[in-house]
Amino acid sequence: MSLTAIILAAGESSRVGIKKSKALLPLAGQPVLAHVLEMWKNIATEMVVAVRPQDRRAATVVLAPYGAAARLVEGGEYRAESTALVLSSLNIENSSQLIAIHDAARPLTAENDIRRVIEAAKREGAAILAAPLNDTIRYHVEGKCGVVIPRSDLLAAQTPQVFRADWLFSAYAAANEAKLKDATDDATLVIEAGYSCSFVWAESANLKLTYREDFLLAEEIINKRLALHT
Repeated sequence: MSLTAIILAAGESSRVGIKKSKALLPLAGQPVLAHVLEMWKNIATEMVVAVRPQDRRAATVVLAPYGAAARLVEGGEYRAESTALVLSSLNIENSSQLIAIHDAARPLTAENDIRRVIEAAKREGAAILAAPLNDTIRYHVEGKCGVVIPRSDLLAAQTPQVFRADWLFSAYAAANEAKLKDATDDATLVIEAGYSCSFVWAESANLKLTYREDFLLAEEIINKRLALHT
């Protein structure tokens, strides 16, 4: 079954404290986006990367080694708008073809975890990678700590998130602009459209690059993985 990987790289790096796109920042000698493309190149039939207009030239250089297997689409102002713009550029004939959506800010996802999510999506129609919550989770009210939320029934939604193409297109067609702006992941829209979505627990680190310190931790993880394979 063919699979299209949508890589969302149109976000800003406000919490990193650098105006340059997070996906184009260096990580272990390569742009973050290059790590993500390497992750997907042997799994996806095609890779479509959503970037900010001002990042198109730099991103084109990163995509160059992948030839026709990777292309760029200009992203939108918010996450779901970027996904919608990529979806509108796709030419998918088989409605059961799979579409994977991955954050460019997650360059450490293990290949085995990706393949396990894909297999779950083949069976169920939709699946996401997830992690259990380790911290105590509380409500807060007016600056004060509220009651604890039991974490045994909670999960942290990650990417990749993989869907049947017809389900994903249907979910986006059904969502109004308010839902698109509020959606923090694509599974939210698929579930709200009436489809079920399963999850797979991540078995390896799947760090999301959010703060400056995350880049140092990510490099440490990359070096440890390289050491294990040498």
